[in-house]
Amino acid sequence: MNAAKLEKQHTPLLERRSHTYKVLSVEDDLDYQEALINALVTLNYDDKDVEILTANSAREAIKVIAKNPDISVILLDVIMEADDAGLRLVDTIRDGIGNDLVRIVLLTGQSGVAPVNDIMKNYDIDDYWSKPDLTHDHLQTIILSNLRTWHHLKDMKEARHGMQMLVESSQRLATKRDILAYTQSILEEVSQLLNMKTGGIVCFSNGFDHGVEQALIVAASGDLAHYSHQYLGNVLDDKELMACISKACQAKQHVFIEGYSILFFANKELEGKECILLVKLDRELLPNDLNLLQVMCENINVGFRNVALHGKLTELAYFDPVSGIHNKNWLSREIKNMSLVDLPYAKLLMLHVEDLSHTETVFGTKFVDQLIQSLYSHLRTYFTDNINIALIDRDTLAVVVYTNQEYDEQKLEPIIHANLSIEDVTHSVDIVISSIDLAFFDHYEAEQIISAGESALEHAKRHGLSFLVYSEALATAISERYALLKDLRDAVVKDQIEIYLQPKVSLENGELIGFEALARWKHHSGSYIPPDQFITLAESCGLIGRLDENIMRRSCVALKALIEQGIHVPISVNVTGGDVVRPDYFERLEALFRELDVDSQLIELEITETQLIEEKAVICKQLDVLKKSGMKVNIDDFGTGYSSLAYLSSLALSTLKIDRSFVWRMADSEKDWQILKMIIDLAQVLGLSVIAEGIETDIQRQNLIDLGCQQGQGYLFARPMPLEQVISWVEGYSGSLGRTQ
Repeated sequence: MNAAKLEKQHTPLLERRSHTYKVLSVEDDLDYQEALINALVTLNYDDKDVEILTANSAREAIKVIAKNPDISVILLDVIMEADDAGLRLVDTIRDGIGNDLVRIVLLTGQSGVAPVNDIMKNYDIDDYWSKPDLTHDHLQTIILSNLRTWHHLKDMKEARHGMQMLVESSQRLATKRDILAYTQSILEEVSQLLNMKTGGIVCFSNGFDHGVEQALIVAASGDLAHYSHQYLGNVLDDKELMACISKACQAKQHVFIEGYSILFFANKELEGKECILLVKLDRELLPNDLNLLQVMCENINVGFRNVALHGKLTELAYFDPVSGIHNKNWLSREIKNMSLVDLPYAKLLMLHVEDLSHTETVFGTKFVDQLIQSLYSHLRTYFTDNINIALIDRDTLAVVVYTNQEYDEQKLEPIIHANLSIEDVTHSVDIVISSIDLAFFDHYEAEQIISAGESALEHAKRHGLSFLVYSEALATAISERYALLKDLRDAVVKDQIEIYLQPKVSLENGELIGFEALARWKHHSGSYIPPDQFITLAESCGLIGRLDENIMRRSCVALKALIEQGIHVPISVNVTGGDVVRPDYFERLEALFRELDVDSQLIELEITETQLIEEKAVICKQLDVLKKSGMKVNIDDFGTGYSSLAYLSSLALSTLKIDRSFVWRMADSEKDWQILKMIIDLAQVLGLSVIAEGIETDIQRQNLIDLGCQQGQGYLFARPMPLEQVISWVEGYSGSLGRTQ
């Protein structure tokens, strides 16, 4: 049997698709909703505009969803008319309305919200973000990613529905025992599959080499029903249509023209006859229609062998419909069916393509599809052992390798930094890989093994690793991290993260000039968790915005307590660049100052150099607003980030804070000494103050004075202290000596 190919000829049919994608914002904060709309107003995906629908309550959202069943993404505020209004709306959408396709992105910026892991466990949502973390670019990336996922899921759902129809069709066709009943059934099944009511014909010939005019019509339906039992040439007077039928027969392939589909079949089940199925169309065919027709044509070709066709359709459920690569379900099945002989040699490699969303934004979806296909071929070429490859996610592939050799970063270098050919142009990609020995999981379910591989991959990405081997130590570390994350979430929600204050002094005369607020977390176990550990954790899970708010409020309370004791010096507070760029950040900060009756000029903001550069395009205007209000903005850890000096003159900054690493190395490193001198001289030229952190010895203090640094902080003067100790420290501090008495 030679199955004919589906091919468009003559006048191509256009796809019937919606001209827009719909995104619904459910938000009772009208200002924030307006900010979301402004951020998305220019967004488009797949060359189609994105229509923004809005609702200001869960009740209003239900009405909008009912009128717009084709909404792709919902941005849903957790707290609206009630604390759990957003979560109840999720249940209504999924269970009440029965919409399991729309992507729901939960947004929160308020207190009283359930922990993320509980929400993800108990509610069918697709994404969860804190509002302070949603920059303009980040929001667009989230929407584009979810639009793409919705698009693919919609195609998959349609494909599954089509497959179900095909299975049912094959069962019905299998009940036909003679050729006439079978051909009539073909017409009915194709019309039902395409939802066409206009009709069609089936005609046979012993060979179309001598023309199609003598083909006998053996079945007809709809508008063409009266053509039955006649020769094709006697009933069709459309010369252009007849020419296209002839072309399909000569080329032995299917042809689609405006208004008709022409399907060609040559099969041994037809006893040497060739068959043409002509279907009259009343609408344009979608790509999914063509895919269904392709399978349907196979169905027709196989004929009475419906059992084989059913097996083929079942097998299709294990392929990604876009790339044609095996999917996660297939991988799970393969692992379940793995023999005990293969298990000791099997390794599961999980591969994540870095920055694929950004690549898609720049080059388009088609390019990314080609990239994944090229990577698939690259993996097939690289691994000489027997392998299985599956597409786990848009940017993640899984490779099961059956080998007794061990892989390390050096061996996998051609994969980690892969050069892929796309349309004869080489494109370089960076890939993160995790590796699991399946023998390590011999008593685990297949889904658990795949989840372990994904967890190891996330761990590698989070720590900037290119390659990571799963081990018992790693499993313990991942488990401990999730436990710590849960505790951190509880601590942030309950405002249990405290602040310690570290004094800042004048290096020349020791005068107290201010404090820095530093976050301290006393775990319920009684031990203190290092800030670099829990702050990084907060940033990775979307808690940093809430944590920043809590620290700012505690700093304002501490400032008022110091003023009551006659201590009138500013407190600097570390904030994230992502928080500062929020459109409403300054208004929210002002509201807090009014609430606590705090002078904004006594609160200084500290932003790391790396964050400042990453958010420079958006943060510049915000910094100008802050400076006009009298607030000072300091660059923390200066010299450890990008160190691009060009931005110093363009941003409204007040102070450069020299990282402790330079202070500790300056006595032993001429280069560090020169870097410090350059920074201090540059700051003086630009009218900026300079403060050094991490000063621990008198020699370091004197060296900084010699370099022209005016201010400093460190253990030489005082360690970070809770507020009550700070007040006692100030009472016993002798500025002339630069240390406590």
